[in-house]
Amino acid sequence: MTEKIVRPDRFRILIIGRANAGKTTILRAVCGAEGEPNVYDQDGNEVQITPEVHPEETPDVVAGNEVIAQKPLRSAFRKTLRSIRARLLCSAPDSVLASDPPVVSNLGSPLHLGEISNPILSPSSLRGEHNIEYSLMFPSSPGFVFHDSRGFESGAVEELRLVREFIQKKASLGSMKNQLHAIWYCFSTDSNRFMTAAEQEFFNTIDTGTVPVIAIFTKFDALDAIAFSMLSEQGVPFSEAQKRAPEHAQEQFDQNLLPLIKQLAHPPRAVVCLRNMNNGSPAVIQKAASELIESTGATLDDDALKVLLVQAQHVNVELCMKAAVDSEVITIAAKDACQEDPTTFDPLQKELIREIFRRFPYIWCLANLASFFTWNDHYPYATQDNDRAGAFMDAIIPLISSHLNSMSPPLQILSVGCAAVIVAAKAFWMRPGDTGLGQITDSATQYMESSTADHVRVAILEAFKDTPSGPYDTSESKAALIEVVLNNQMVLA
Repeated sequence: MTEKIVRPDRFRILIIGRANAGKTTILRAVCGAEGEPNVYDQDGNEVQITPEVHPEETPDVVAGNEVIAQKPLRSAFRKTLRSIRARLLCSAPDSVLASDPPVVSNLGSPLHLGEISNPILSPSSLRGEHNIEYSLMFPSSPGFVFHDSRGFESGAVEELRLVREFIQKKASLGSMKNQLHAIWYCFSTDSNRFMTAAEQEFFNTIDTGTVPVIAIFTKFDALDAIAFSMLSEQGVPFSEAQKRAPEHAQEQFDQNLLPLIKQLAHPPRAVVCLRNMNNGSPAVIQKAASELIESTGATLDDDALKVLLVQAQHVNVELCMKAAVDSEVITIAAKDACQEDPTTFDPLQKELIREIFRRFPYIWCLANLASFFTWNDHYPYATQDNDRAGAFMDAIIPLISSHLNSMSPPLQILSVGCAAVIVAAKAFWMRPGDTGLGQITDSATQYMESSTADHVRVAILEAFKDTPSGPYDTSESKAALIEVVLNNQMVLA
């Protein structure tokens, strides 16, 4: 008898970074979580983490082995100091705020990755129990498994050894389920040194093989402040300097630091810059998480891992929307509809809707599918594979007569396909973490009753006004549809 192959259902990530590099913020953003993750040992037993707390400090939230401290009264003073430091860095190119040469002394001057005489930072006063072998999982996003390394800030030689052994062990496992799939290496840009000698040693001596490393530069808004000061010193008006600062910061980063990172023996396969993760709006945080996941997916060589990553991030709805369009199921169906008679064509195609919903794991993997059953005179569905398509199609039937009759069959398919993507995304936001088939029906009904359907129809007519007869299976067509679905999300509706 052939042994059954167990398909992996979790994407495993090692996250590395010094204390206060924003690791916990990143994990929460990616997993859509507010609380702390559950921690498990190598045998799957839950571990209770007791943080080490100095008397003068009081922790607010314990997230696994990393503690997010309460905002102390001196936070405003620290903010003022950062502002002063930013201006000092910009007005005094040769000044250094640390006793050792930092990697970045000034965004306007060349950056150096030279040896640092004292590369080991003191450990965080709020660092608790730590074990890289422990697994961190958020209940709201069980598709992700994280392992945390504190970075090379205390006992660098020992930490490097542990990380090297962990990576080698996890990368060489025969089972994809237990392998390490990606490494996120976090650097805080609000520090006066981006990379210590020990961190350079990681990229120069540890070959991670097929496991991609993604360098994440957090708190990038700190560089925005420096860029703003630089522009102000150049005589740029306040409002204009404020507007141009993010772009200028990115340009300086790309020009001065990025080339040096690429010169390392084993450079990261991708670089992601994240800003406003602590005090940004939900939309900003979601966009940042989406960018990180998308960049991670782009570094994967195995198509099966790419699918696993998409399935793991239940809350990264935007990536699921892009994946649904990028799969070409909509554009290929539109291409096939080019020869259809508009007077008899039915754009509600069961297989199309099913294939679209497959790109949304929180719909496809519903535990209560069997409890949902839909019948109507035109579209009978008696199997659980068809239930979610039936729920959508029952609610969307009025779309045919009210919006689509005047459109050609291919454009009708594009409209229905976009509707399915938008409805699937909205279904998640109606009940995050517990999306049921009732949410599909409610989301489709809201799509019809709101102005979203009209906006989508107009957007498709505009996008394809010059090519009403196709071709539709092109990269330009997919890009246009991605823009349509993302611009018409019903997250807040």
